[in-house]
Amino acid sequence: MIKIFTLLNVAGLILFNMFFGGDVSVTQNMPASMDPGTEVRVTVTINKDQITGFAKLQIDLPPGLSATAIETKGASFTFAEGKAKFIWMALPTQPSFKVSYTLSADATASGTLPITGRLSYIQDNERKTVDMAPSTIAIGNGSNAAATAPVPASSPASTTETTAQQDAPAPTNQEAPSATATMSGTGTATASEQPVPPQTGTGDVSGTRTITPVSTYESLVTVTVKKGALRGFGKLQESLPEGFTAVAKDNDEAIFSANGRIVKFVWLNLPSKSELTVRYRMIAPAGANGAYTVNGEFGYLVNDLTQRAVIGSTAFNAGAATAVAVVTPPPAADTSTKTGTVATATTTTEVPAKPEEAKKPVETEPATATTARKPVVTKTPAPESGITYKVQITAAHREVGKPYFEQRHHYSGDFSIEHNDGWIKYVTGMFDRYKAAREQRQAFIDAQYNFPGPFVTAYNNGERITVQEALMISGQRSAQ
Repeated sequence: MIKIFTLLNVAGLILFNMFFGGDVSVTQNMPASMDPGTEVRVTVTINKDQITGFAKLQIDLPPGLSATAIETKGASFTFAEGKAKFIWMALPTQPSFKVSYTLSADATASGTLPITGRLSYIQDNERKTVDMAPSTIAIGNGSNAAATAPVPASSPASTTETTAQQDAPAPTNQEAPSATATMSGTGTATASEQPVPPQTGTGDVSGTRTITPVSTYESLVTVTVKKGALRGFGKLQESLPEGFTAVAKDNDEAIFSANGRIVKFVWLNLPSKSELTVRYRMIAPAGANGAYTVNGEFGYLVNDLTQRAVIGSTAFNAGAATAVAVVTPPPAADTSTKTGTVATATTTTEVPAKPEEAKKPVETEPATATTARKPVVTKTPAPESGITYKVQITAAHREVGKPYFEQRHHYSGDFSIEHNDGWIKYVTGMFDRYKAAREQRQAFIDAQYNFPGPFVTAYNNGERITVQEALMISGQRSAQ
């Protein structure tokens, strides 16, 4: 009798797991092959059954492949060191949903490459993991030998989505198109690079670039993309000369990142307006001198296929070759007392707002008549979600405007103001990866703006938290 009862319990447990405990699954729909230097769209379907709360989808990519989010379903997305992570503080309510990302292959990638992944979640106070069926994708010559892992019968069949090829004849001894470049001198492409002409993409999407020198080693780059009614995912990628760095000035609602010579503006959902304009400051390395070239393209989706509009090449000069008069900031106004005149001025002291800033220099605002004016905030913060990072450039007990930063720090970029614990804190940028914010901080230091020690700040859904807390929540490391 006891054996029969035990047997019935075991059978009941198996049936329960079959019908109620085994419904969490992760399947990936991706192409079997792609060409080097192209992008494809990958869709991941998550059947979560009744689980709620925190969850993390991690997709491991081999060297040569990278990922950019398209649809996150409310998750925060990061990609670093071959790991693409979708992190939900609370999973979507629907029992099944899809996320998607752009899979990019380096120009030098080749062979049959494996892709694995897993979904981690919390259930009954225990961490559980569901593995995603491993897949392979063939790059280049191995494109005929690979196939994705078997897809369950209930899943949609895999489809190949490749980047639209829009080849144009290679120009010979041709300068960058003058219609897309504004320079004080005659800029030509370097001998090591052939200039690339602009190309209009599918849907009549096009872009132009202007490069305006503002000093011997600094230029303002403006890129305008005419996208029409295009919505959804978009990415502008710029390739700078070796050793050059970039600092965002106007991102037009995009997520900005700069990694070495590669500059990216990413829109998870393009704004409704027909034209986008972004700007960034391009800083030359010490010792740069001569003619250089910037290249770039705008990538977007049409019917789930990746398209591109080539911005083309723009030539410019740096160093002694720059034919531009360097504009020096105006001197501080004379506030000395004159006969029959009483000089009045308000002095503002910028001091660190946290104990860790105590060793940083204290700044005193020049006593000028302009400091009494109501400052102008150069950027209004947009609603934030998930884990984000910014760079705090300074803090004070009263507000100052853009003219003060231009005069004191020679900084003309955007910033926003935060009121925190009685302090007015000046921050700039918005990044989903700590590493990107840290690189932005270093770029400020390299640009010698004389900020009193810029540092990285962290936020969870717009609320300021410590960087350590943000790294723990997002699963990042300080090196990411």
